[in-house]
Amino acid sequence: MAGSEAQNPLISSSYAAADRLLTSAAKQELLGKDKRVLVASWVDVNQISRSSIFGKMMAEQLASRLVQQGVAVMEVKLRTSLFITEKGGEMLLSREIKEISQKHNAEAVIVGTYADAGSSGVYVTVKLVRAVDGLVLSATNFMVDRKLVGSIINQ
Repeated sequence: MAGSEAQNPLISSSYAAADRLLTSAAKQELLGKDKRVLVASWVDVNQISRSSIFGKMMAEQLASRLVQQGVAVMEVKLRTSLFITEKGGEMLLSREIKEISQKHNAEAVIVGTYADAGSSGVYVTVKLVRAVDGLVLSATNFMVDRKLVGSIINQ
């Protein structure tokens, strides 16, 4: 990591999450010619239809790290098209992921959730999901110090 990136705890935690998602199996799926990934904004696990500055920023940072690692990440600033919502109690619907990825010609989608645990921190889960069948190729969990997040979790 570059100097300022390594010194920023939020950036370093999202970069580390990206590195953990890139398992050898995930690399085989994603590091080929014409292989593309979409990164969805991370959402509040308690209100799945809601994101925040925190959720959007962390997803952007993770996408940046994937690009640094050689993964072709599709830039789609219309985040509403990448907002995967809860239906019928299921976090991810294979059909929904398949439709979104076909629209953007992507092999996989990265999705994330977070839970504000008050003063103890923010819990985060990130998954790399294969578009064609909804199979989770890799996943990681981590916690961010609440002091680092401040009010951006609620904005």
